[in-house]
Amino acid sequence: MRADMKLQKFIAMAGICSRRKAEELIRQGRVFVDGRPAKIGERIIPGKNRVEVDGKEVKLPQKKIYIMLNKPAGFVTSTKSQFGEKTVLELLGEVTERVFPVGRLDKETEGLLILTNDGELAYRITHPSFGIKKSYLVKTDREVPPQMLGNMRKGTFIHGRRVVPDLLQRLGRKKYRIILHEGMKRVVRRFFLSYGFRVVYLKREAIGSLRLGNLKKGQWRYLSQRELEKIFQEPYYPSLERE
Repeated sequence: MRADMKLQKFIAMAGICSRRKAEELIRQGRVFVDGRPAKIGERIIPGKNRVEVDGKEVKLPQKKIYIMLNKPAGFVTSTKSQFGEKTVLELLGEVTERVFPVGRLDKETEGLLILTNDGELAYRITHPSFGIKKSYLVKTDREVPPQMLGNMRKGTFIHGRRVVPDLLQRLGRKKYRIILHEGMKRVVRRFFLSYGFRVVYLKREAIGSLRLGNLKKGQWRYLSQRELEKIFQEPYYPSLERE
């Protein structure tokens, strides 16, 4: 068994960020190995090679942390504020371990967000190859006609990529549920806008079959191992139409 591993995997396992974000940090020249600039794809031996990100030594965490947060609107999904905005980390209060958000919810989107120091879990949730499905509650600026809703279920192209919902369900007047396995930035808002409908409210209610439950807006709690397994299970599929 090899003791070495890819640098970006090590950074992810250390809870700094996801693998893809780690590659960005390396390209930006913010990662050093044994005092020299790091290279994409190089391998290191934890405990032997010294890895630094932004001048700080990186070590593997002793304990893995998994947190579910019901994100309110007005907070950015980031570990650092670039323009004086409030970050989701400010909501965690007593959590002293370094964690990072898994994926993104834009500033005005509410709902289920996972934070962790486990880069491998983050990779499995966010990488398209795993096809993890996310469920969202949507309110639009106007009613979507039934025939149009049928067309929307067939999918559309967003920036040259075809996006087909796993489920698109009418819940009431201007209210819908959409389930997608696509991880494109602002994909739900862009999907509805491509048909001429503006999203005025958006909330992620589930990742896989892991649901927010009765967790109140702005509150968080630790996840159990059983709950972590739900992330990789199929979501519940209600009937396609409900008034």
